[in-house]
Amino acid sequence: MSACICSSSKLKATLLQLVPRIFDITGGSITIDGVSVHDMDLGDLRKLTAFAFEDTTLFSSSVRDNVLLGVDPELPETTRDDLAWQALYAADAGFVTDLVDGIHTRIGEEGFSLSGGQRQRIALARAIAARPALLLLDDPLSALDTKTEERVIDQLQTVLDKTTTFIIAHRSSTVALADRVALMDHGKIVAVGTHHELLASSPRYRYIMASQPKTKSEVDV
Repeated sequence: MSACICSSSKLKATLLQLVPRIFDITGGSITIDGVSVHDMDLGDLRKLTAFAFEDTTLFSSSVRDNVLLGVDPELPETTRDDLAWQALYAADAGFVTDLVDGIHTRIGEEGFSLSGGQRQRIALARAIAARPALLLLDDPLSALDTKTEERVIDQLQTVLDKTTTFIIAHRSSTVALADRVALMDHGKIVAVGTHHELLASSPRYRYIMASQPKTKSEVDV
């Protein structure tokens, strides 16, 4: 897993969206395995990627439908069910079994019947279920307590062991779990290394890490 620490919240939200071409770059290039994203068929590019953002988007449908949104509808229903449950457990979303109709519970527009952490985990499960080659995460665990976040990251590394995960984060607990960290400041990557390497070598990185607010535990875990 790679992590990027950004000093601008607006910049970080835009950065990941350049990869699946939700926005297009105006200069330079973005490549996947040496191939420019602009040379790929847009449909093929988006099949390679899945993403989950801090501000989740859920739909007025069942939990199952939300999780399977990016999964091939031609797959057998038993296979789709297996993928949904695997993704929910990988996202530490076992709370679904306690909902009134379990995985078939309708969650309402934007999932406002759920807590912030529950919404984030369902959105993350949707990204996992798609089994992408490249998983793009923009602070998707910000509403979780530290212990739940660690469980989710551990499970992601197991379930998506062949997936490259790019996560933008501010919390030191998230960043410390990454294999490689890039520090972006004012639109430029100014340092790259492991969390511990950057703590030792980058005053700006140490300042950002020291400035992080204490994480708050989620009310409804």
